[in-house]
Amino acid sequence: MNVHEVRCSPGENLEILYKQVFDEIYDEIKTQNIGVLSTVIYTILGQKNSQAKQICEDLKIYGNKELKDDLSLSLDIIGLFVNNPNDKNQLPIDINKFGKNFVKKTRKNVGTKLESKEMQLYQIVLIGCLIVGVLACIAYLNSQRQKKLKLELEKGEPTQQPKPKILQPATLCLVVPASMVKNIKKDDSIHVSQIEELIDSTLYFLCTTPENADKIKQLLELTNEEISNVSEQTEVYVRIKISDGEKIIGKEVPFIIKRNLPDNQDFVVTELACLKYLSNSGLENFNRV
Repeated sequence: MNVHEVRCSPGENLEILYKQVFDEIYDEIKTQNIGVLSTVIYTILGQKNSQAKQICEDLKIYGNKELKDDLSLSLDIIGLFVNNPNDKNQLPIDINKFGKNFVKKTRKNVGTKLESKEMQLYQIVLIGCLIVGVLACIAYLNSQRQKKLKLELEKGEPTQQPKPKILQPATLCLVVPASMVKNIKKDDSIHVSQIEELIDSTLYFLCTTPENADKIKQLLELTNEEISNVSEQTEVYVRIKISDGEKIIGKEVPFIIKRNLPDNQDFVVTELACLKYLSNSGLENFNRV
């Protein structure tokens, strides 16, 4: 998506913008454990940008800070956006409605599993984006786009057609309340937005290869009950076929799975079955929310 394209609410557009920055900068910081927030700020603004140096000095963002220190600072900054102006012990901040809802939503996303390194890095990049501002993020993404275009032009026309991508199938296994699948049937094709809703409601989740999903299914205690006849809180096992799932296999954070779901494909529900009441058999192989 082009950073100038408007298709959502202002808050959602901000979230999309910051996700694009994260995707662009991730390879540079994924193995880094020291000074990540400092790296993010200098990368977006430019290594020689005096503003980057000034920001880091004023906010005491140092290149020798450990990941936990950057995270602590990040949470402090997020707190400024969602504080209560009526609380005399907090700094009153007048923030518009969409901005506050965006930050609250992001806090929910990043709070799902903070022990995940990828989620920690996403949170730090998000705070770096908030610190440097929207215009700086747009300028950074545009400069990266220009660099890639220049490299492509320098390489010239390819001598042969690129090889077609080999799709890596994945299986998304979810345990959700029966109320979430009342209108879904086995072999139904569902849209990415429906999968996102299921992920938001999941109790246990797993994204793996079809072969591994087959093995884990054998450990589950499933029943033949009709989903339409059980209580809304009955746990239901849902298995979804994803033909191109390379980016989500093995991911352990719901938000990361949602972010990497391919947009332009249908997803097929291959299995729907109620779990035996109070049975935890096989669920130890899932990620728990």
